[in-house]
Amino acid sequence: MILRRIDAISEVAAAEYTAKALVVTNLGYASRELYSLSDHPNTFYMLGSMGLASSIGLGLALMQKRRQTIVIDGDGSVLMNLGTLASIGNYAPRNFHLIIVDNHAHGSTGNQKGLTSRKTDLVKTAIGAGVKYVSRVRTRKELRTLLKKRRLPTVLVADCVPFNSPVPVVPISARQIKRRFMQNIANSG
Repeated sequence: MILRRIDAISEVAAAEYTAKALVVTNLGYASRELYSLSDHPNTFYMLGSMGLASSIGLGLALMQKRRQTIVIDGDGSVLMNLGTLASIGNYAPRNFHLIIVDNHAHGSTGNQKGLTSRKTDLVKTAIGAGVKYVSRVRTRKELRTLLKKRRLPTVLVADCVPFNSPVPVVPISARQIKRRFMQNIANSG
């Protein structure tokens, strides 16, 4: 069965350790879909700043070492900030996991074909940047199996089809998202 972004996000949201992890989502449909599936104060929804979810998540993982940090990012956003893969490869915190939803398109702006629909391979790019534990999944079953393992890969590329779920925008303001996220970190420390 083909994998859609919402399927991948649903599997991540349902994973046992996600409820306690710090979660950062890419802007646009990734944030909207995660919010519609499972809203938690431990989730930082990007409402702007394309390309920065992985950098924000890496910083969180480095500073909050006792908590797992999961970033759900898109292929276009990762390509916009390729330097983050080099930082991830070099710092390699064990509590950091970047899940790239690679739908080979710019999903939030109309599913225009992206560079991963051509020659660019994000698995090879991550390996070339020094990331040691990289994996690719193409089905929901493969993703679910991987999420049940004791440790997620540092970078996981989930090959998906371009599809936008009919979900509303995140109804909380950026200020509210930041405030409750920071409060969640403070309360767990």
